[in-house]
Amino acid sequence: MRGKGETMKEINLLSKGIFNSKLLDSRVKTRAVSRKEKIFGHLIGPLGMIFIVNTIAGLVEKFFMQMVGLTYPAGPDGSANPLAQAMGDEYQLVVMIARILMVGVGILNGWLLSHTKCRQGRMRPWYLIFSFLTIIIGVLIFLFSPNLFGEAYWVYFFILLACYHTIGTTYFFTYRDSIVSLITHDPKEKMELSFMRKLCWTLISGIIIGFIVGTVLIPFWLQNDIKGYAILLIAMSVCAVPLLLMEYYYTKERVIEDADAESEGGNSNRVPLKEQLKAMFTDRFYVILIVLMTMQGLIDNFKGGNVQYYYVQYLLGGATHPEMQMLYSIATGVPLGIGIFAIWPLAKKFGIKNVTFVGYAIALVSSIVGWIFADNMVVALVAGFFRNIGWMPNAYIFITLLYYAYDDIDFRSHIRVEGLLGVGIVTALQNLIYAPVAGGYESLLLNKGFVDNLEVMPDPPEAVKEFMSMSFYLFDIILGAAMVILLPFVNVEKKLPKINEELLRRKKEAVLAKGGVWLEPEEQDRIEREQAAKEHEENRIADLRELCAKKGLDFETENNKYLAAEAGKERKREEKEAAKKAKQEAKAAKKKK
Repeated sequence: MRGKGETMKEINLLSKGIFNSKLLDSRVKTRAVSRKEKIFGHLIGPLGMIFIVNTIAGLVEKFFMQMVGLTYPAGPDGSANPLAQAMGDEYQLVVMIARILMVGVGILNGWLLSHTKCRQGRMRPWYLIFSFLTIIIGVLIFLFSPNLFGEAYWVYFFILLACYHTIGTTYFFTYRDSIVSLITHDPKEKMELSFMRKLCWTLISGIIIGFIVGTVLIPFWLQNDIKGYAILLIAMSVCAVPLLLMEYYYTKERVIEDADAESEGGNSNRVPLKEQLKAMFTDRFYVILIVLMTMQGLIDNFKGGNVQYYYVQYLLGGATHPEMQMLYSIATGVPLGIGIFAIWPLAKKFGIKNVTFVGYAIALVSSIVGWIFADNMVVALVAGFFRNIGWMPNAYIFITLLYYAYDDIDFRSHIRVEGLLGVGIVTALQNLIYAPVAGGYESLLLNKGFVDNLEVMPDPPEAVKEFMSMSFYLFDIILGAAMVILLPFVNVEKKLPKINEELLRRKKEAVLAKGGVWLEPEEQDRIEREQAAKEHEENRIADLRELCAKKGLDFETENNKYLAAEAGKERKREEKEAAKKAKQEAKAAKKKK
Protein backbone atom coordinates (compact mmCIF):
# COMPACT_ATOMS: atom_id res chain seq x y z
CA MET A 1 0.00 0.00 0.00
CA ARG A 2 1.07 3.58 -0.63
CA GLY A 3 2.09 5.31 2.59
CA LYS A 4 0.68 8.62 3.72
CA GLY A 5 2.21 11.53 1.93
CA GLU A 6 3.49 9.37 -0.93
CA THR A 7 2.47 10.34 -4.44
CA MET A 8 1.75 8.12 -7.41
CA LYS A 9 4.79 7.61 -9.61
CA GLU A 10 4.66 9.79 -12.72
CA ILE A 11 4.23 7.85 -15.97
CA ASN A 12 6.59 8.95 -18.75
CA LEU A 13 6.15 6.71 -21.79
CA LEU A 14 8.99 6.32 -24.32
CA SER A 15 11.37 8.19 -21.98
CA LYS A 16 13.81 5.28 -22.37
CA GLY A 17 14.71 2.86 -25.13
CA ILE A 18 15.17 3.30 -28.86
CA PHE A 19 13.06 6.47 -29.14
CA ASN A 20 15.44 8.21 -26.77
CA SER A 21 18.47 7.33 -28.87
CA LYS A 22 20.18 9.39 -31.56
CA LEU A 23 19.18 6.77 -34.14
CA LEU A 24 15.61 8.11 -34.23
CA ASP A 25 16.46 11.80 -33.78
CA SER A 26 14.91 14.20 -36.25
CA ARG A 27 17.22 15.31 -39.04
CA VAL A 28 15.76 18.80 -38.65
CA LYS A 29 18.04 21.07 -36.59
CA THR A 30 16.83 24.59 -37.40
CA ARG A 31 14.32 26.69 -35.47
CA ALA A 32 12.74 27.98 -38.68
CA VAL A 33 11.08 25.51 -41.04
CA SER A 34 13.67 24.72 -43.71
CA ARG A 35 13.04 24.03 -47.37
CA LYS A 36 14.26 20.45 -47.00
CA GLU A 37 11.84 19.92 -44.11
CA LYS A 38 8.93 21.27 -46.16
CA ILE A 39 9.65 19.03 -49.12
CA PHE A 40 10.65 15.78 -47.41
CA GLY A 41 8.62 16.05 -44.20
CA HIS A 42 5.40 17.64 -45.43
CA LEU A 43 5.13 17.17 -49.19
CA ILE A 44 6.75 13.88 -50.25
CA GLY A 45 7.03 11.88 -47.02
CA PRO A 46 3.32 11.96 -46.02
CA LEU A 47 2.42 10.28 -49.30
CA GLY A 48 3.48 6.92 -47.83
CA MET A 49 0.69 6.59 -45.28
CA ILE A 50 -1.76 8.61 -47.39
CA PHE A 51 -1.42 6.03 -50.16
CA ILE A 52 -2.10 3.20 -47.71
CA VAL A 53 -5.02 4.79 -45.84
CA ASN A 54 -6.74 6.26 -48.90
CA THR A 55 -6.29 3.13 -51.00
CA ILE A 56 -7.83 0.94 -48.31
CA ALA A 57 -10.65 3.43 -47.77
CA GLY A 58 -11.32 3.51 -51.51
CA LEU A 59 -11.17 -0.25 -52.01
CA VAL A 60 -12.33 -2.08 -48.90
CA GLU A 61 -16.07 -1.53 -49.45
CA LYS A 62 -15.81 -2.34 -53.16
CA PHE A 63 -13.77 -5.44 -52.27
CA PHE A 64 -16.44 -6.49 -49.74
CA MET A 65 -19.33 -5.96 -52.17
CA GLN A 66 -17.45 -7.84 -54.89
CA MET A 67 -16.50 -10.70 -52.56
CA VAL A 68 -20.11 -11.02 -51.37
CA GLY A 69 -21.30 -11.14 -55.00
CA LEU A 70 -18.81 -13.92 -55.81
CA THR A 71 -19.47 -15.92 -52.63
CA TYR A 72 -23.27 -15.65 -52.67
CA PRO A 73 -24.30 -15.29 -56.34
CA ALA A 74 -27.84 -14.35 -57.34
CA GLY A 75 -30.43 -16.93 -58.34
CA PRO A 76 -31.16 -17.99 -61.94
CA ASP A 77 -33.92 -15.38 -62.17
CA GLY A 78 -31.52 -12.59 -61.09
CA SER A 79 -33.00 -12.27 -57.59
CA ALA A 80 -30.59 -11.37 -54.82
CA ASN A 81 -29.30 -14.18 -52.59
CA PRO A 82 -30.73 -13.79 -49.05
CA LEU A 83 -27.28 -14.55 -47.64
CA ALA A 84 -25.86 -11.61 -49.59
CA GLN A 85 -28.53 -9.30 -48.13
CA ALA A 86 -27.74 -10.60 -44.64
CA MET A 87 -24.05 -9.79 -45.16
CA GLY A 88 -25.01 -6.15 -45.62
CA ASP A 89 -26.48 -6.08 -42.11
CA GLU A 90 -23.43 -7.85 -40.70
CA TYR A 91 -21.09 -5.40 -42.43
CA GLN A 92 -22.87 -2.38 -40.99
CA LEU A 93 -22.96 -4.00 -37.53
CA VAL A 94 -19.21 -4.72 -37.59
CA VAL A 95 -18.36 -1.21 -38.78
CA MET A 96 -20.65 0.26 -36.11
CA ILE A 97 -18.97 -1.87 -33.42
CA ALA A 98 -15.58 -0.78 -34.75
CA ARG A 99 -16.65 2.86 -34.50
CA ILE A 100 -17.74 2.31 -30.91
CA LEU A 101 -14.40 0.65 -30.15
CA MET A 102 -12.74 3.69 -31.71
CA VAL A 103 -14.12 5.69 -28.79
CA GLY A 104 -12.00 3.66 -26.41
CA VAL A 105 -9.01 3.67 -28.77
CA GLY A 106 -9.28 7.45 -29.17
CA ILE A 107 -9.22 7.91 -25.39
CA LEU A 108 -6.31 5.47 -25.16
CA ASN A 109 -4.41 7.47 -27.79
CA GLY A 110 -5.04 10.63 -25.78
CA TRP A 111 -3.76 8.91 -22.63
CA LEU A 112 -0.65 7.65 -24.43
CA LEU A 113 0.18 11.11 -25.76
CA SER A 114 -0.55 12.79 -22.41
CA HIS A 115 1.98 10.49 -20.72
CA THR A 116 4.65 10.59 -23.42
CA LYS A 117 7.88 12.29 -22.42
CA CYS A 118 10.32 11.67 -25.24
CA ARG A 119 13.12 13.58 -26.94
CA GLN A 120 11.38 12.92 -30.29
CA GLY A 121 8.23 14.83 -29.25
CA ARG A 122 4.70 13.99 -28.22
CA MET A 123 3.19 12.63 -31.46
CA ARG A 124 5.93 11.56 -33.88
CA PRO A 125 7.07 8.37 -32.07
CA TRP A 126 3.54 6.94 -31.85
CA TYR A 127 2.94 7.85 -35.48
CA LEU A 128 5.84 5.63 -36.51
CA ILE A 129 4.60 2.73 -34.36
CA PHE A 130 0.95 2.89 -35.44
CA SER A 131 1.84 3.40 -39.10
CA PHE A 132 3.70 0.09 -39.33
CA LEU A 133 0.74 -1.66 -37.68
CA THR A 134 -1.61 -0.02 -40.20
CA ILE A 135 0.44 -1.26 -43.16
CA ILE A 136 0.43 -4.85 -41.87
CA ILE A 137 -3.32 -4.85 -41.15
CA GLY A 138 -4.10 -3.27 -44.53
CA VAL A 139 -2.29 -5.97 -46.48
CA LEU A 140 -3.88 -8.80 -44.47
CA ILE A 141 -7.42 -7.52 -45.17
CA PHE A 142 -7.10 -8.30 -48.90
CA LEU A 143 -4.68 -11.23 -48.74
CA PHE A 144 -7.03 -14.23 -48.47
CA SER A 145 -10.45 -15.35 -49.75
CA PRO A 146 -13.32 -17.69 -48.74
CA ASN A 147 -11.72 -20.39 -50.93
CA LEU A 148 -9.10 -20.85 -48.19
CA PHE A 149 -11.11 -20.40 -45.00
CA GLY A 150 -14.68 -21.19 -46.05
CA GLU A 151 -17.35 -19.50 -43.91
CA ALA A 152 -14.67 -18.72 -41.30
CA TYR A 153 -13.29 -16.21 -43.81
CA TRP A 154 -15.90 -13.65 -42.84
CA VAL A 155 -14.82 -13.82 -39.19
CA TYR A 156 -11.24 -13.21 -40.35
CA PHE A 157 -12.31 -10.34 -42.63
CA PHE A 158 -14.50 -8.59 -40.08
CA ILE A 159 -11.88 -8.86 -37.31
CA LEU A 160 -9.24 -7.27 -39.55
CA LEU A 161 -11.73 -4.64 -40.70
CA ALA A 162 -12.42 -3.74 -37.07
CA CYS A 163 -8.66 -3.64 -36.33
CA TYR A 164 -8.11 -1.34 -39.29
CA HIS A 165 -10.84 1.09 -38.21
CA THR A 166 -9.58 1.13 -34.62
CA ILE A 167 -5.83 0.55 -34.49
CA GLY A 168 -5.16 1.43 -38.10
CA THR A 169 -6.81 4.78 -38.77
CA THR A 170 -7.59 6.37 -35.40
CA TYR A 171 -4.09 7.58 -34.69
CA PHE A 172 -3.37 8.42 -38.32
CA PHE A 173 -6.17 11.00 -38.40
CA THR A 174 -5.22 12.35 -34.97
CA TYR A 175 -1.69 12.93 -36.22
CA ARG A 176 -2.78 14.28 -39.60
CA ASP A 177 -5.07 16.89 -38.04
CA SER A 178 -2.61 18.09 -35.37
CA ILE A 179 1.02 17.75 -36.43
CA VAL A 180 1.29 21.04 -38.36
CA SER A 181 0.11 22.91 -35.27
CA LEU A 182 3.10 21.47 -33.36
CA ILE A 183 5.73 22.24 -36.02
CA THR A 184 5.80 26.04 -35.83
CA HIS A 185 4.23 29.08 -34.16
CA ASP A 186 4.39 31.16 -37.36
CA PRO A 187 0.89 31.53 -38.98
CA LYS A 188 2.39 31.84 -42.48
CA GLU A 189 4.42 28.66 -42.02
CA LYS A 190 1.36 26.90 -40.62
CA MET A 191 -0.68 27.82 -43.69
CA GLU A 192 2.15 26.82 -46.04
CA LEU A 193 2.70 23.43 -44.36
CA SER A 194 -1.04 22.81 -44.19
CA PHE A 195 -1.31 23.58 -47.90
CA MET A 196 1.57 21.21 -48.73
CA ARG A 197 0.09 18.36 -46.69
CA LYS A 198 -3.33 18.89 -48.24
CA LEU A 199 -1.64 18.95 -51.63
CA CYS A 200 -0.43 15.42 -50.85
CA TRP A 201 -3.82 14.33 -49.54
CA THR A 202 -5.98 15.87 -52.25
CA LEU A 203 -4.09 16.24 -55.50
CA ILE A 204 -1.20 13.78 -55.60
CA SER A 205 -3.07 11.07 -53.72
CA GLY A 206 -6.25 11.98 -55.61
CA ILE A 207 -4.56 11.48 -58.98
CA ILE A 208 -3.02 8.14 -58.04
CA ILE A 209 -5.89 6.72 -55.99
CA GLY A 210 -8.98 8.63 -57.08
CA PHE A 211 -8.10 8.65 -60.75
CA ILE A 212 -5.81 5.72 -61.51
CA VAL A 213 -7.26 3.29 -58.96
CA GLY A 214 -10.87 4.46 -59.12
CA THR A 215 -11.23 4.94 -62.85
CA VAL A 216 -8.62 2.62 -64.36
CA LEU A 217 -7.66 -0.21 -62.02
CA ILE A 218 -11.12 -0.97 -60.64
CA PRO A 219 -13.13 -1.12 -63.89
CA PHE A 220 -10.37 -2.61 -66.05
CA TRP A 221 -8.59 -4.91 -63.56
CA LEU A 222 -9.94 -5.33 -60.03
CA GLN A 223 -13.58 -5.69 -61.11
CA ASN A 224 -12.52 -8.88 -62.93
CA ASP A 225 -9.69 -10.11 -60.65
CA ILE A 226 -10.34 -10.26 -56.90
CA LYS A 227 -6.70 -11.29 -56.26
CA GLY A 228 -5.53 -7.98 -57.67
CA TYR A 229 -6.48 -6.14 -54.47
CA ALA A 230 -3.79 -7.91 -52.43
CA ILE A 231 -1.17 -7.40 -55.16
CA LEU A 232 -1.93 -3.67 -55.26
CA LEU A 233 -1.72 -3.26 -51.45
CA ILE A 234 1.57 -5.15 -51.22
CA ALA A 235 3.09 -2.98 -53.95
CA MET A 236 1.89 0.20 -52.26
CA SER A 237 3.21 -0.98 -48.89
CA VAL A 238 6.69 -1.47 -50.34
CA CYS A 239 6.60 2.15 -51.53
CA ALA A 240 5.06 3.45 -48.28
CA VAL A 241 7.77 2.35 -45.82
CA PRO A 242 10.66 4.56 -47.09
CA LEU A 243 8.27 7.49 -47.47
CA LEU A 244 7.04 7.00 -43.89
CA LEU A 245 10.62 7.08 -42.59
CA MET A 246 11.30 10.20 -44.67
CA GLU A 247 8.31 11.95 -43.09
CA TYR A 248 9.35 10.90 -39.59
CA TYR A 249 12.95 12.07 -39.88
CA TYR A 250 12.09 15.42 -41.50
CA THR A 251 9.56 16.69 -38.97
CA LYS A 252 10.21 18.36 -35.62
CA GLU A 253 7.77 19.29 -32.83
CA ARG A 254 9.12 22.76 -32.03
CA VAL A 255 5.92 23.93 -30.31
CA ILE A 256 6.04 21.06 -27.80
CA GLU A 257 9.72 21.80 -27.14
CA ASP A 258 8.79 25.41 -26.38
CA ALA A 259 5.79 24.39 -24.25
CA ASP A 260 7.99 22.03 -22.21
CA ALA A 261 10.54 24.82 -21.74
CA GLU A 262 7.82 27.15 -20.42
CA SER A 263 6.22 24.52 -18.16
CA GLU A 264 7.08 23.77 -14.58
CA GLY A 265 9.33 20.73 -14.47
CA GLY A 266 9.81 20.89 -18.24
CA ASN A 267 6.69 18.83 -19.00
CA SER A 268 3.74 20.48 -20.77
CA ASN A 269 1.65 17.29 -20.43
CA ARG A 270 0.82 17.97 -16.77
CA VAL A 271 -2.55 19.62 -17.35
CA PRO A 272 -5.66 18.31 -15.52
CA LEU A 273 -8.33 16.97 -17.87
CA LYS A 274 -10.92 19.39 -16.53
CA GLU A 275 -8.71 22.35 -17.47
CA GLN A 276 -8.07 20.92 -20.94
CA LEU A 277 -11.79 20.51 -21.68
CA LYS A 278 -12.61 23.94 -20.27
CA ALA A 279 -9.94 25.56 -22.44
CA MET A 280 -11.24 23.80 -25.55
CA PHE A 281 -14.98 24.27 -25.11
CA THR A 282 -14.79 27.90 -24.05
CA ASP A 283 -13.03 28.76 -27.30
CA ARG A 284 -15.67 29.81 -29.85
CA PHE A 285 -13.52 29.12 -32.88
CA TYR A 286 -12.64 25.59 -31.79
CA VAL A 287 -16.26 24.68 -30.99
CA ILE A 288 -17.62 25.89 -34.35
CA LEU A 289 -14.87 24.15 -36.32
CA ILE A 290 -15.33 20.87 -34.44
CA VAL A 291 -19.09 20.98 -35.14
CA LEU A 292 -18.45 21.49 -38.86
CA MET A 293 -15.76 18.81 -39.02
CA THR A 294 -18.01 16.36 -37.17
CA MET A 295 -20.75 16.94 -39.73
CA GLN A 296 -18.24 16.30 -42.49
CA GLY A 297 -17.10 13.12 -40.75
CA LEU A 298 -20.69 11.88 -40.49
CA ILE A 299 -21.20 12.34 -44.21
CA ASP A 300 -17.89 10.71 -45.13
CA ASN A 301 -18.60 7.70 -42.90
CA PHE A 302 -22.03 7.13 -44.40
CA LYS A 303 -20.95 7.61 -48.01
CA GLY A 304 -17.78 5.53 -47.80
CA GLY A 305 -15.77 5.08 -50.99
CA ASN A 306 -18.41 3.77 -53.40
CA VAL A 307 -20.89 6.66 -53.74
CA GLN A 308 -19.32 8.31 -56.79
CA TYR A 309 -18.47 4.99 -58.43
CA TYR A 310 -22.06 3.68 -58.26
CA TYR A 311 -23.54 7.07 -59.21
CA VAL A 312 -21.49 7.21 -62.40
CA GLN A 313 -21.90 3.48 -63.03
CA TYR A 314 -25.71 3.37 -62.94
CA LEU A 315 -26.98 6.93 -63.49
CA LEU A 316 -24.45 8.25 -66.02
CA GLY A 317 -23.95 5.13 -68.13
CA GLY A 318 -20.76 3.73 -66.63
CA ALA A 319 -22.18 0.18 -66.65
CA THR A 320 -22.28 0.11 -70.46
CA HIS A 321 -19.43 2.57 -71.04
CA PRO A 322 -16.59 1.98 -68.51
CA GLU A 323 -14.74 5.02 -69.83
CA MET A 324 -17.41 7.20 -68.18
CA GLN A 325 -15.68 6.68 -64.84
CA MET A 326 -12.52 8.19 -66.29
CA LEU A 327 -14.38 11.00 -68.07
CA TYR A 328 -16.24 12.05 -64.91
CA SER A 329 -13.05 11.94 -62.81
CA ILE A 330 -11.16 14.06 -65.34
CA ALA A 331 -13.96 16.64 -65.72
CA THR A 332 -14.53 17.01 -61.99
CA GLY A 333 -10.88 16.66 -61.03
CA VAL A 334 -9.64 19.65 -63.05
CA PRO A 335 -10.40 22.10 -60.18
CA LEU A 336 -7.97 20.24 -57.94
CA GLY A 337 -5.22 21.08 -60.41
CA ILE A 338 -6.40 24.69 -60.68
CA GLY A 339 -6.45 24.86 -56.90
CA ILE A 340 -2.68 24.44 -56.67
CA PHE A 341 -2.16 27.79 -58.36
CA ALA A 342 -5.31 29.63 -57.28
CA ILE A 343 -6.06 28.77 -53.66
CA TRP A 344 -2.80 29.92 -52.10
CA PRO A 345 -2.81 33.53 -53.44
CA LEU A 346 -6.57 33.79 -52.84
CA ALA A 347 -6.18 32.73 -49.20
CA LYS A 348 -3.31 35.18 -48.67
CA LYS A 349 -5.31 38.05 -50.14
CA PHE A 350 -8.83 37.40 -48.81
CA GLY A 351 -8.25 35.09 -45.84
CA ILE A 352 -8.91 31.37 -45.36
CA LYS A 353 -12.36 31.86 -43.82
CA ASN A 354 -13.64 34.09 -46.62
CA VAL A 355 -12.33 31.88 -49.42
CA THR A 356 -13.82 28.78 -47.76
CA PHE A 357 -17.18 30.54 -47.31
CA VAL A 358 -17.41 31.45 -51.01
CA GLY A 359 -16.27 27.96 -51.99
CA TYR A 360 -18.98 26.19 -50.03
CA ALA A 361 -21.60 28.58 -51.36
CA ILE A 362 -20.62 27.53 -54.89
CA ALA A 363 -20.65 23.84 -53.89
CA LEU A 364 -24.10 24.26 -52.30
CA VAL A 365 -25.70 25.70 -55.45
CA SER A 366 -23.92 23.17 -57.70
CA SER A 367 -25.11 20.23 -55.58
CA ILE A 368 -28.73 21.41 -55.73
CA VAL A 369 -28.59 21.73 -59.53
CA GLY A 370 -26.83 18.36 -59.87
CA TRP A 371 -29.47 16.57 -57.78
CA ILE A 372 -32.33 18.07 -59.78
CA PHE A 373 -30.81 16.73 -63.02
CA ALA A 374 -29.11 13.67 -61.51
CA ASP A 375 -29.22 11.46 -64.64
CA ASN A 376 -28.29 14.16 -67.16
CA MET A 377 -24.67 13.56 -68.09
CA VAL A 378 -23.86 17.12 -69.24
CA VAL A 379 -25.45 18.77 -66.19
CA ALA A 380 -23.80 16.23 -63.87
CA LEU A 381 -20.36 16.96 -65.35
CA VAL A 382 -20.83 20.75 -65.08
CA ALA A 383 -22.25 20.46 -61.56
CA GLY A 384 -19.39 18.16 -60.58
CA PHE A 385 -16.85 20.62 -61.97
CA PHE A 386 -18.26 23.52 -59.91
CA ARG A 387 -18.75 21.35 -56.83
CA ASN A 388 -15.05 20.60 -56.85
CA ILE A 389 -14.21 24.27 -57.40
CA GLY A 390 -16.27 25.00 -54.28
CA TRP A 391 -14.44 22.30 -52.33
CA MET A 392 -10.96 23.59 -53.21
CA PRO A 393 -10.57 25.53 -49.93
CA ASN A 394 -11.63 22.47 -47.94
CA ALA A 395 -9.19 20.35 -49.92
CA TYR A 396 -6.17 22.57 -49.34
CA ILE A 397 -6.44 25.14 -46.55
CA PHE A 398 -9.56 24.81 -44.36
CA ILE A 399 -7.79 22.68 -41.70
CA THR A 400 -5.42 25.63 -41.03
CA LEU A 401 -8.27 27.38 -39.20
CA LEU A 402 -8.19 24.57 -36.63
CA TYR A 403 -4.44 25.13 -36.12
CA TYR A 404 -5.16 28.81 -35.51
CA ALA A 405 -7.89 27.81 -33.05
CA TYR A 406 -5.30 25.75 -31.13
CA ASP A 407 -3.11 28.87 -30.96
CA ASP A 408 -6.09 30.83 -29.63
CA ILE A 409 -6.62 28.21 -26.91
CA ASP A 410 -2.93 28.52 -25.96
CA PHE A 411 -3.24 32.32 -25.98
CA ARG A 412 -6.28 32.30 -23.67
CA SER A 413 -5.46 29.33 -21.43
CA HIS A 414 -1.67 28.73 -21.61
CA ILE A 415 -2.31 25.11 -22.71
CA ARG A 416 -1.15 23.28 -25.85
CA VAL A 417 -3.99 20.79 -26.14
CA GLU A 418 -2.83 18.96 -29.28
CA GLY A 419 -2.23 15.33 -28.37
CA LEU A 420 -3.54 15.64 -24.81
CA LEU A 421 -6.35 13.50 -23.40
CA GLY A 422 -8.97 16.24 -23.94
CA VAL A 423 -8.50 16.14 -27.71
CA GLY A 424 -8.51 12.33 -27.53
CA ILE A 425 -11.90 12.41 -25.80
CA VAL A 426 -13.31 14.75 -28.47
CA THR A 427 -12.05 12.40 -31.19
CA ALA A 428 -13.58 9.45 -29.33
CA LEU A 429 -16.96 11.21 -29.10
CA GLN A 430 -16.82 11.97 -32.82
CA ASN A 431 -16.27 8.28 -33.54
CA LEU A 432 -19.21 7.42 -31.30
CA ILE A 433 -21.37 9.78 -33.34
CA TYR A 434 -20.11 8.26 -36.59
CA ALA A 435 -20.74 4.66 -35.45
CA PRO A 436 -24.46 4.33 -36.34
CA VAL A 437 -23.97 5.56 -39.93
CA ALA A 438 -20.64 3.93 -40.83
CA GLY A 439 -21.12 1.48 -43.69
CA GLY A 440 -24.72 2.64 -44.03
CA TYR A 441 -24.57 3.23 -47.78
CA GLU A 442 -23.48 -0.31 -48.66
CA SER A 443 -25.82 -1.86 -46.10
CA LEU A 444 -28.87 -0.02 -47.45
CA LEU A 445 -27.93 -0.90 -51.03
CA LEU A 446 -27.77 -4.61 -50.19
CA ASN A 447 -31.04 -4.39 -48.26
CA LYS A 448 -32.68 -2.86 -51.33
CA GLY A 449 -31.70 -5.99 -53.29
CA PHE A 450 -28.75 -4.45 -55.17
CA VAL A 451 -26.06 -6.86 -56.40
CA ASP A 452 -22.61 -5.63 -57.49
CA ASN A 453 -22.51 -7.90 -60.54
CA LEU A 454 -23.14 -6.51 -64.03
CA GLU A 455 -24.08 -9.92 -65.39
CA VAL A 456 -26.83 -10.35 -62.80
CA MET A 457 -27.99 -6.75 -62.45
CA PRO A 458 -26.98 -4.52 -65.39
CA ASP A 459 -29.74 -2.02 -64.52
CA PRO A 460 -30.80 -1.65 -60.84
CA PRO A 461 -34.42 -0.78 -59.90
CA GLU A 462 -35.42 2.91 -60.02
CA ALA A 463 -35.65 3.10 -56.22
CA VAL A 464 -32.01 2.01 -55.96
CA LYS A 465 -30.94 4.67 -58.49
CA GLU A 466 -32.84 7.37 -56.58
CA PHE A 467 -31.06 6.31 -53.40
CA MET A 468 -27.69 6.49 -55.19
CA SER A 469 -28.31 10.03 -56.45
CA MET A 470 -29.68 11.19 -53.09
CA SER A 471 -26.61 9.84 -51.26
CA PHE A 472 -24.34 11.55 -53.77
CA TYR A 473 -25.88 15.04 -53.45
CA LEU A 474 -28.18 15.57 -50.43
CA PHE A 475 -25.64 15.30 -47.64
CA ASP A 476 -23.28 17.71 -49.38
CA ILE A 477 -26.15 20.19 -49.61
CA ILE A 478 -26.68 19.96 -45.84
CA LEU A 479 -22.96 20.44 -45.12
CA GLY A 480 -22.72 23.37 -47.54
CA ALA A 481 -25.62 25.12 -45.82
CA ALA A 482 -24.03 24.61 -42.39
CA MET A 483 -20.70 26.02 -43.60
CA VAL A 484 -22.34 29.10 -45.09
CA ILE A 485 -24.23 29.76 -41.83
CA LEU A 486 -21.44 29.12 -39.27
CA LEU A 487 -18.16 30.11 -40.96
CA PRO A 488 -18.72 33.90 -40.65
CA PHE A 489 -18.28 33.50 -36.87
CA VAL A 490 -14.79 31.97 -37.22
CA ASN A 491 -12.80 35.22 -37.42
CA VAL A 492 -9.69 33.87 -35.67
CA GLU A 493 -7.39 35.20 -38.43
CA LYS A 494 -8.00 38.78 -37.25
CA LYS A 495 -6.61 37.87 -33.81
CA LEU A 496 -3.42 36.17 -35.05
CA PRO A 497 -1.05 39.18 -34.75
CA LYS A 498 -2.03 39.67 -31.10
CA ILE A 499 -1.92 35.92 -30.39
CA ASN A 500 1.56 35.44 -31.84
CA GLU A 501 2.95 38.54 -30.15
CA GLU A 502 1.85 37.13 -26.79
CA LEU A 503 3.12 33.59 -27.48
CA LEU A 504 6.50 35.01 -28.50
CA ARG A 505 6.64 37.12 -25.31
CA ARG A 506 6.04 34.03 -23.15
CA LYS A 507 8.74 32.10 -24.96
CA LYS A 508 11.22 34.94 -24.45
CA GLU A 509 10.42 35.12 -20.74
CA ALA A 510 10.93 31.36 -20.35
CA VAL A 511 14.34 31.48 -22.05
CA LEU A 512 15.54 34.45 -19.99
CA ALA A 513 14.19 32.98 -16.74
CA LYS A 514 16.42 29.94 -17.27
CA GLY A 515 19.46 32.13 -17.87
CA GLY A 516 19.46 31.59 -21.61
CA VAL A 517 20.28 34.08 -24.37
CA TRP A 518 17.27 35.31 -26.32
CA LEU A 519 17.49 35.92 -30.04
CA GLU A 520 14.63 37.34 -32.06
CA PRO A 521 13.22 34.82 -34.57
CA GLU A 522 14.51 36.83 -37.53
CA GLU A 523 18.04 36.94 -36.09
CA GLN A 524 17.94 33.23 -35.23
CA ASP A 525 16.81 32.45 -38.76
CA ARG A 526 19.62 34.57 -40.22
CA ILE A 527 22.26 32.84 -38.09
CA GLU A 528 20.93 29.39 -39.03
CA ARG A 529 20.90 30.27 -42.73
CA GLU A 530 24.47 31.55 -42.55
CA GLN A 531 25.57 28.42 -40.69
CA ALA A 532 23.83 26.18 -43.25
CA ALA A 533 25.47 28.11 -46.11
CA LYS A 534 28.89 27.80 -44.44
CA GLU A 535 28.48 24.02 -43.98
CA HIS A 536 27.29 23.66 -47.57
CA GLU A 537 30.34 25.54 -48.86
CA GLU A 538 32.73 23.47 -46.73
CA ASN A 539 31.17 20.24 -48.00
CA ARG A 540 31.31 21.49 -51.61
CA ILE A 541 35.00 22.31 -51.35
CA ALA A 542 35.77 18.93 -49.75
CA ASP A 543 33.83 17.10 -52.47
CA LEU A 544 35.52 19.10 -55.21
CA ARG A 545 39.01 18.42 -53.80
CA GLU A 546 38.22 14.70 -53.71
CA LEU A 547 36.92 14.77 -57.29
CA CYS A 548 39.95 16.68 -58.56
CA ALA A 549 42.31 14.25 -56.82
CA LYS A 550 40.57 11.28 -58.48
CA LYS A 551 40.50 12.78 -61.98
CA GLY A 552 43.81 14.63 -61.87
CA LEU A 553 42.24 18.08 -62.22
CA ASP A 554 43.49 21.38 -60.85
CA PHE A 555 41.36 22.36 -57.83
CA GLU A 556 41.84 26.14 -58.20
CA THR A 557 40.82 26.08 -61.86
CA GLU A 558 37.70 24.00 -61.23
CA ASN A 559 36.78 26.04 -58.17
CA ASN A 560 37.09 29.31 -60.10
CA LYS A 561 34.82 27.91 -62.82
CA TYR A 562 32.18 27.10 -60.20
CA LEU A 563 32.49 30.51 -58.50
CA ALA A 564 32.21 32.31 -61.85
CA ALA A 565 29.05 30.35 -62.70
CA GLU A 566 27.56 31.13 -59.28
CA ALA A 567 28.42 34.81 -59.68
CA GLY A 568 26.61 34.83 -63.01
CA LYS A 569 23.53 33.25 -61.44
CA GLU A 570 23.60 35.76 -58.58
CA ARG A 571 23.86 38.65 -61.05
CA LYS A 572 20.82 37.37 -62.94
CA ARG A 573 18.87 37.01 -59.67
CA GLU A 574 19.74 40.60 -58.70
CA GLU A 575 18.71 41.90 -62.12
CA LYS A 576 15.44 40.00 -61.91
CA GLU A 577 14.77 41.30 -58.40
CA ALA A 578 15.59 44.87 -59.47
CA ALA A 579 13.21 44.61 -62.43
CA LYS A 580 10.49 43.25 -60.16
CA LYS A 581 11.02 46.06 -57.66
CA ALA A 582 10.93 48.70 -60.41
CA LYS A 583 7.70 47.22 -61.75
CA GLN A 584 6.11 47.34 -58.28
CA GLU A 585 7.23 50.94 -57.77
CA ALA A 586 5.84 51.94 -61.16
CA LYS A 587 2.55 50.24 -60.32
CA ALA A 588 2.40 52.00 -56.93
CA ALA A 589 3.15 55.38 -58.54
CA LYS A 590 0.42 54.80 -61.11
CA LYS A 591 -2.10 54.09 -58.35
CA LYS A 592 -1.19 57.34 -56.56
CA LYS A 593 -1.93 59.30 -59.73
